[in-house]
Amino acid sequence: MPAPSEVIRLWPGDAPGFIPGGNAETVVNERYRNVSVPELFVYLPPSGKGKGTALIICAGGGYNHLSMCIHVENVVQSLHHQGIAVFGLKYRTRYGDNDVIEDALADGKRAVRIVRARAAEWGIDPRRIGVQGYSAGGNLCLNLASRYDRGDPGSNDPIERLSSRPDFVVLMCPWPHTQKLDDFRFDRRSPPAFIASAKDDTTAPNSFAMAIAQKLKGVGVAEKTFMPETGGHGAFHWGMVDGPGARWPEVLIPWLREIGMLR
Repeated sequence: MPAPSEVIRLWPGDAPGFIPGGNAETVVNERYRNVSVPELFVYLPPSGKGKGTALIICAGGGYNHLSMCIHVENVVQSLHHQGIAVFGLKYRTRYGDNDVIEDALADGKRAVRIVRARAAEWGIDPRRIGVQGYSAGGNLCLNLASRYDRGDPGSNDPIERLSSRPDFVVLMCPWPHTQKLDDFRFDRRSPPAFIASAKDDTTAPNSFAMAIAQKLKGVGVAEKTFMPETGGHGAFHWGMVDGPGARWPEVLIPWLREIGMLR
């Protein structure tokens, strides 16, 4: 598996809303549990191969763990072939009595700001930074796409002055968790969205994914759906399944070019 060139701690001290006394972080079967110290794993394309597009990937795991190997490491090489810089977001999961939705959203915003702040250093266009999320990671991306902010111009932290709006979102089997469609407030300024969902997914219902697409279309936001008939909740596990969902990059990459997010 690829090794990150850098691992960045998102926050200089305790993350916002940190609750002491929680469970210690563990890594079991390449799954991170009890994450209270969020980090960003950096995977840059080989020198001269980058095309200026960045994708921050939020792994799934029901907010209980993060399947970083399946959802991040497995796709790094494939995305590098397209010139896309990859960032694996180790966002906060449940580690105690923390508010996991708000914690993960704060981490997602911070990750977008960090990549934007270091875009020139990493050869990235600060207007072509996307986020991809699987299942619970898709829930995080939905919250980010509907609750981003333009930054705090008065902050002492230059990173916090930058916008947390992703330029596009890639939702893989998006999971509603405890939220309803109306909890995600979209308007014409919402980022364009690629939405992948297998029609036989019983964990993250395809009907929810379809409703997201219709809501975005209704406010005039560019959206693209990829909805294979079969594959269930693991339909899009790149390099691990043989079903139609495994071909999602063949649909995503042309769409990114179409909307101007990939040269």
